[in-house]
Amino acid sequence: MISHFIVPNPSFSQYVCYPDLFGRYNSFPQHAERREQGQLKHYNLHLIFEGSGYVMNGSGGERLALGAGDGFLFPKDAFQQYGSSVDQPWDVRWIHFETQIPLPMLREADDSGGWLFTFSNRERFKALTEEMYGLCSPFETSNEPRLSALLYEILVELVQHSERLEGSSALEKQNAIRVAADQIRYKCEEPWSLERMAALAGYSSFHFLRLFQQVMGKTPNHYVTECRIDAAKLLLATTALTVTEVAAQCGFAQASYFIRVFRSSEGVSPKKYRLIYGQGASPV
Repeated sequence: MISHFIVPNPSFSQYVCYPDLFGRYNSFPQHAERREQGQLKHYNLHLIFEGSGYVMNGSGGERLALGAGDGFLFPKDAFQQYGSSVDQPWDVRWIHFETQIPLPMLREADDSGGWLFTFSNRERFKALTEEMYGLCSPFETSNEPRLSALLYEILVELVQHSERLEGSSALEKQNAIRVAADQIRYKCEEPWSLERMAALAGYSSFHFLRLFQQVMGKTPNHYVTECRIDAAKLLLATTALTVTEVAAQCGFAQASYFIRVFRSSEGVSPKKYRLIYGQGASPV
């Protein structure tokens, strides 16, 4: 199966990123490319979901095998050589695009002539690319903003769900931390010790603390507090619970501590927040 979509130049010139062409090759063993330096004027992203193949690491470099869960990103004007296996052809989704977004993977591709990576969250990338295909079947000018937004989402998701090709173990650790973070958020009102949080990811407390800060950008305790404040904001805006009841339901042992932490986080008291965002005056 070959799906190939050419996108007309956008009528709006201020998109932060925009596709030039994109598509999907599935069970297509003839899929192979060699482009000399300066030939392709767009970034070239490939996400591999099944099968096997190869990419050349530089014009005279190493031939590297790529399979399901791997991908590559070539910068503009780079030498490119890659191809699908004849016996086990790739199921690959690809995008040629333009962007000025200063994402780490784009900088790495620019600096090294190409970025090879492994990625997770595959179903999410399938859904995003399928929506892109639908917007070009047929293309309408009104679809431009959504096409740009979907491409941006794919690039940002890759930042969060990919690692250099040799870094698959690091990616597994990142995923374990994110799964644990989601579980903590769902039950943020419960008492969370560092040991209990670490057990969710299967790490020691020391290792979990270090990894959590790297992946989430904050300490586990700070994250728990943020989750509780978010839960409290929803209750303040949508219910008539008193501030004391909101504090208790969101895991704060003392209303006075909740009020202090809430004011520090939001810049207003819980009572003031309710007046601004709630459905009228409510008990305090």
